[in-house]
Amino acid sequence: MARDRPEAIPLFHTPRHPTRETTGHRKAGVARAMGRPFIPWQRELADVWGEIDPATGTYWYDTLVLIGLRQIGKTEFTIVEGTETGLFETDALIRYTAQTKGGAASRLEDEFWKKIHRSPLDMFLDHSYGRRTGKPGWDGTTGSECIRFTTGAKWEVEALKEESGHGPSLTKGIIDEAFAHLDARVEQAMRPAMQTIAHAQLVIASAAGTSKSLYLRAKQLQEEARFTSLVAQYGPLGPTRSRTMFVQYALPKTMDPNDPKSWWYCHPGLGWLTTEAKLAAALEASEANPWEFYRPYLGWWPDEKKDEWALPEASLRACAELDPEAPDWTGRPVYGIDVAPDRSVSTLALAAAAAHPEARAWLETVRQDPGTAWVVAAAKRMRETFGGRLVVLDGGGPAASLETDLVKAGFEVVLLSSREVNAACGGLWDDVTQINIRHGGDVELYAAAKAAAKTSSGDAWRWGRKRSMEDITALYATTLARHGFLTRAPADYDPADSVVGPKKEDA
Repeated sequence: MARDRPEAIPLFHTPRHPTRETTGHRKAGVARAMGRPFIPWQRELADVWGEIDPATGTYWYDTLVLIGLRQIGKTEFTIVEGTETGLFETDALIRYTAQTKGGAASRLEDEFWKKIHRSPLDMFLDHSYGRRTGKPGWDGTTGSECIRFTTGAKWEVEALKEESGHGPSLTKGIIDEAFAHLDARVEQAMRPAMQTIAHAQLVIASAAGTSKSLYLRAKQLQEEARFTSLVAQYGPLGPTRSRTMFVQYALPKTMDPNDPKSWWYCHPGLGWLTTEAKLAAALEASEANPWEFYRPYLGWWPDEKKDEWALPEASLRACAELDPEAPDWTGRPVYGIDVAPDRSVSTLALAAAAAHPEARAWLETVRQDPGTAWVVAAAKRMRETFGGRLVVLDGGGPAASLETDLVKAGFEVVLLSSREVNAACGGLWDDVTQINIRHGGDVELYAAAKAAAKTSSGDAWRWGRKRSMEDITALYATTLARHGFLTRAPADYDPADSVVGPKKEDA
């Protein structure tokens, strides 16, 4: 394909500094060798991102924040970026993050390695690896899968965990699909490993996010403010003073999202990598929910809910215990587990007796990750560390299928009836609005409370899985854990000791 109209216009784009040399031509050469020459926006990106600091001879920019659209070639640029580093940086370590390490390793092999292997750049893969499997340059050691280059460079993957990025010095970090992150832990974990390499760079790439994309949203707003301030202070070249390069493609909100002319204005891959007909088909397929088109293809973030959070925000924040010196909880925990209807994500929460005399329970989101395979093992580790064997599930919800495996693992499982789930939801709402619980300010809980909607259930209400904007498993898991603790607490701990109100002997 070839675009026959003017190129798309980004909302923000750090400009090319006219006096700095660049390695953009080198990146473009790698792209050509891999059979996918850069389209105009990719070449412009490469030229700016590859600029050299004349004072040090290393890269000027150490961070790239790229917020684009689907089908514009973000992944292709990522592949070229990692490959170019592996070819030209001796003993470099490149790390690509993804939601699960297994999934990332599969992508590194099936997509990244395969493109290199099928190109003339195969000669730069270290063929001493992969001889038995016929995959030269591919180190398939379980748990340590990576692409190896003749330069001694290694391109590996890492899961999105707080400990990611620790270890050997990191030359290039790539955080792909950053909208999936709730907070900055993965970036904060990577940066220490990059401090000893002067030319280390971090790429943060993503499409627009959702209400749960707290990390990406904060990053976007921060860079928009920085960019605007530098332009106001220094003029058009002002953003080139920053060490962060910022690029954002999105349709201005003043334009018609359903008009194909608007798509050509904002989508730099249109005419090169995709067609107007394909975008029209995607819009038609999202007729029931236009945001399924607006977010990925036009870069629009879903409108914030105008009404109050399902759990009132002010009250929920007032319940947070953020003092690191303050006690959190004592006694045996009771666990709550919830799974998304499509089983794409699960959340493990706990409730335990709070040390605060005015609180009924301490609530905590222990872990939230894709799928369900990890849940039982994680619950067992929590039990080994903190005790407690009671797990509460929604008897009519998606997590009920975990009952058998949890029982086999030695847990006592309580399946709540529909009526009791309603009571659990109402009970949490009462405790939050009365500031009767404490929690650690978990972003997963905030995101779920913000996204959730209530739905009628009999003569009461509950958190509506289908009506909510995004995943609300953290809210449900917390709800179940609290209810289980207050109604079925371990026999050796009396929850009345921390209940607000008159003591038992005064009642």
